Amino acid sequence: MRKQFSILILLFLLPGGLLLPARGEAQTPSALWAHLSPHPNYPVEWWYMTGYLSTPSHRHFGFQATFFRMKTKIGQEPSATKAKTSWTPREIFGFHGAVSDLDRKLFLSTERERRGFSRSVLAQESPFSVRIGRNRLDHPAPEAKSLALHFRVANRSYDLTLSPQSPPIWHAARKKFFTGPGAADWAYYYSYPLVTITGTVTTVRPDGSTHTEAVHGQCWFDHEWMSSTLAKDQIGWIWIWGWNKANTRGVMVYQMLNRGATLSPFHRATLLQREGDSWTVARTDNVTFTGRLENRCLNLKRIAFRVGSDLEIKVQPRINRQELSGAVTYWEGTSGIIFERKDLVEKGKGYLEVTGLEDYRDGSLCRKAHEKNSSE
Repeated sequence: MRKQFSILILLFLLPGGLLLPARGEAQTPSALWAHLSPHPNYPVEWWYMTGYLSTPSHRHFGFQATFFRMKTKIGQEPSATKAKTSWTPREIFGFHGAVSDLDRKLFLSTERERRGFSRSVLAQESPFSVRIGRNRLDHPAPEAKSLALHFRVANRSYDLTLSPQSPPIWHAARKKFFTGPGAADWAYYYSYPLVTITGTVTTVRPDGSTHTEAVHGQCWFDHEWMSSTLAKDQIGWIWIWGWNKANTRGVMVYQMLNRGATLSPFHRATLLQREGDSWTVARTDNVTFTGRLENRCLNLKRIAFRVGSDLEIKVQPRINRQELSGAVTYWEGTSGIIFERKDLVEKGKGYLEVTGLEDYRDGSLCRKAHEKNSSE
């Protein structure tokens, strides 16, 4: 099963597609959490949260919590593919959790995987709930404004309440957008880009005693489902979200990567402006990667994007090693974000994700030397 999960998890977190530039548009209210339910007709789906937490004792953490639902080949084509045994899984569920201890500069992560018929797995529509082992995400009732998230990483358990401050933001005006050159290279992708968090973290000490402390913070919530993810010649992506310190200016940017660790023509940005309860959203494919990507390596200290004609987005990871290792190794970590143009320099915080480049070398992520193919 781990081999199957390794193959399936390579599809992890494709964050977007290609759209024509769009002028800013005001967001109109819509039902909160209306699209949470699983979409069983689609082979790949995930619910994904990254954010920041603080405690009254002034400790600071970044976190990731991601729930996956993935159909195996026999789950997608039951009539065309013969199961090896009656226990051959048709769906596999996974959970990835990670915590960046920003004070100690420490990164911890965990991975859980389960067959779809396991008693420790649940993915239901009403009331919405997805559970993998002890890790769970729940929406208790249709009228509830918040989600309940519980997950565990190492010796810490997090019980969090997530309350969105915006309507859902779709990263395509018509919701469906393409992520590669093929007709099947598309996904549905929306976010709650500013979600406030309250809750607790419980630490189990070496002697078995526990300590519980209040936490508060914010996160970015993504939900995606699709029929196809990486195109034939794609290996992964660079993806970021960021907010300024006042949480009035936000951004999501991604850049797909081709084989050979080169830039794909598929990239995208969503720009967010908040004034009180009013939100303005602008989507564009006018995105240029201006960082350093050469010799099959991405310099993590030189990640930057130009969005539009004059806005520069600069990214600085806050901990050197923020890589999840398991079925697949990928970077997922807390980062400083700078919004910069002639009349504007704003610092903030966000998250950086890099997939397809698994080899960390002195501040860079590189494509492994043996992963060559005929196109390189």
